[in-house]
Amino acid sequence: GLGILVEAIEKKDLINEEAAKVFEVAYAKWFASSKIDAEPRLRNFVSAEHTSDIEAYGLAEDNLAELTAAYINAKLTRDLPKKFELLPSSGFAILKRELQKSRRHKPVRQLIQEMGDAFTTLAPCMLMSPLSIAQYLPADQAFFDLVIFDEASQITPWDAIGAIARGKQVVIAGDPRQMPPTSFFNRGAISEDDDTDEDLESILEECIGAGIPSHSLTWHYRSRHESLITFSNYNYYNGKLITFPAPDTRESAIVWRHVNGVYTKGKGRHNQLEAKSIVAEVVKRLTDRKQLAKQQTIGIITLNAEQQQLINDLLDKARQEHPEIEPYFAENLAEPVMVKNLETMQGDERDVIILSIGFGPTEPGAKTMGMNFGPLNKEGGWRRLNVALTRARQEMIVFTSFPPSMLDLNRTSARAIADLRHFLEFAKDGPDAIAHQVNGSLGSYDSPFEEYVADGLRA
Repeated sequence: GLGILVEAIEKKDLINEEAAKVFEVAYAKWFASSKIDAEPRLRNFVSAEHTSDIEAYGLAEDNLAELTAAYINAKLTRDLPKKFELLPSSGFAILKRELQKSRRHKPVRQLIQEMGDAFTTLAPCMLMSPLSIAQYLPADQAFFDLVIFDEASQITPWDAIGAIARGKQVVIAGDPRQMPPTSFFNRGAISEDDDTDEDLESILEECIGAGIPSHSLTWHYRSRHESLITFSNYNYYNGKLITFPAPDTRESAIVWRHVNGVYTKGKGRHNQLEAKSIVAEVVKRLTDRKQLAKQQTIGIITLNAEQQQLINDLLDKARQEHPEIEPYFAENLAEPVMVKNLETMQGDERDVIILSIGFGPTEPGAKTMGMNFGPLNKEGGWRRLNVALTRARQEMIVFTSFPPSMLDLNRTSARAIADLRHFLEFAKDGPDAIAHQVNGSLGSYDSPFEEYVADGLRA
């Protein structure tokens, strides 16, 4: 069936360089149409109808959320007495008197204590930190039916115990592979490139260690392109996260950018050229029509506070030079442009994440570099790296001042540095780098017994 193609080449209607491409396009078109026609679900699929269904579902879901909130509000307010029917000694009357005062208000703790059951009737669901619970709620306050901890990997046991003791049941949600709580008081001798303190055990780790029943949530919702979670899924979650193929045909949504910057140690502790390159990228995205049409939000993550401050300063200057980008930094936006360091970005996400490694050679053209990457060199550094690598929804750009090969793993035992090198290779070479990465012994299990022992050790 290639006669037409051969004839076109013989007549010189096609030059040799185009022939292969023409054949590939024609073959792909034939193959796709024949396979689609053979499958009823694909043959009868109409993208416009499908998109319309998704929009209708989203609208219905939003309406249901609003209706649910209104229903809960109506159900709770049904039990509240009317303003003019308050008994003088009731908790509601006490609150009303306090609201009418202009000064000399009662302390919150005393007010809650005097209100009694009226307080929980008025506010059956409380959003508080463990410290606020200890500060504002009286010790004899009625038990909550349920206490829920979010981001429990960052809460210390001694902070959590007081809140747990106030509930009949507790749910502790968190990821043990993300950031642990940090001590800001027990500082020991630290290096000049280390801006973190001692990592502490979290209430989440205590509960896991105590064998309290647990359930793993494996659904990964954030990444719209599988490559954005592939590295962490493979290295930290044993490939157990459930992801879905993206309609985006790119092999990877992670881009590696190499700049010839240098890291200034000592007082500066930042990378000037890398910071300038990142700010230029942000300005370009916020002024380019094609990029603006995508309506992507932007977040910048640095490995230390000094690089974060430098980027913030350069962004302030860029905002003065380009007033048109100012609206993207407005605090009233749901997701303004964000600049955070490794210690402060857990819980945040953006469409596009720009990661500034910052650390690197201290002289132009150097063939070697120091292996001190600040917080990554600590025991829990790999958990910080995991958080940084999983903040992007659509795209990630990694800026470094060195190629991955300059990270000499013979000179460091820190797991995070090894993981960083493998991630940079993944960003540079794509998914093939995962296949080439070697962890521990080579090959797979030699027998079911080996697999059984390995599973036992993991458990």
